[in-house]
Amino acid sequence: MKILTLLISLSIFFAPQISYASPRASVVATINSEMITSLQLDKNVRLYMANKGINPSKVSPSERREIEQSVLSDLVKESIIIQEAEKQNIKINDQILNEEIQNSIDRDAGGSKEAFYAKLAKEGYDEKLYKEKVRNTLLTQALISRNVLRKIIVTDEEVLDFYLKNGGKIIGKANVALMVYASGDDMDNYAEKLIKNPKSFEKTVKEISVGPSAEEGGVLGEMSISDLASPVQTAIQGLEEGEVSKVFSINGAYAQAKVLSKTTSSKNVAEIIDPNLVTKIRDGLRMQKVGNKIEEYITGLEKKAIVTIK
Repeated sequence: MKILTLLISLSIFFAPQISYASPRASVVATINSEMITSLQLDKNVRLYMANKGINPSKVSPSERREIEQSVLSDLVKESIIIQEAEKQNIKINDQILNEEIQNSIDRDAGGSKEAFYAKLAKEGYDEKLYKEKVRNTLLTQALISRNVLRKIIVTDEEVLDFYLKNGGKIIGKANVALMVYASGDDMDNYAEKLIKNPKSFEKTVKEISVGPSAEEGGVLGEMSISDLASPVQTAIQGLEEGEVSKVFSINGAYAQAKVLSKTTSSKNVAEIIDPNLVTKIRDGLRMQKVGNKIEEYITGLEKKAIVTIK
């Protein structure tokens, strides 16, 4: 799962939360009803330094305090996220958890469970601790997916545009008439009218278009759809014979296209591109749109939490 690799390093270094303080451990922070103890903080500081290759004996007191503050901040953030996931009844079943762990074993240790955990032991992890860490990571991913990523819309037009710009091909033929506007004013005056009254398209092209074959009404002649410019391919996706597209940009100009005939007329992009590829493209484009929305969501959770640093 790649949803959160760019998110935050919350569950990458840190051990699971401790809900109740040990009699020998002081409480360094409370997050709603959860506690973080000095023992937990110390353990996570050691995990952090081991993962970063930092020699504890060479860390000055001031550097140690900076590391502790950073680790504590991330532990607080992790606790807030896990609590919210539990509040929303998000659960990670054992099958998904075990598959994720096995993927890591296959990737990082050639499938050897012994070698994998031997390496983790040098960083301060045992199998139980690592399993809990992975579960927290998956909970975080699921929470962000539900509350951020799924609310980011990627249209079929965006999927198709990406597909075509990256070498994708659409099988089929089409005969298209093309209108290229000389100015924004012409576009404002005619675009909506042509969509509503497609029969006047070729006549209007003859009168005002600066595009190819303007004298013939912009008719390009039947050709493979893959031979059309990618903006035109995107524009006519889902259109039926006789329909006019929305305005699109081609070579820096505003344009519209009318479908005179087409052998591929599906309105569902998944029917003209492999559905699995559509899903991958959509997920990738969704991640590009994320921007700072994930951090904004987490900041919102932090503002609602009752946090006390001792």
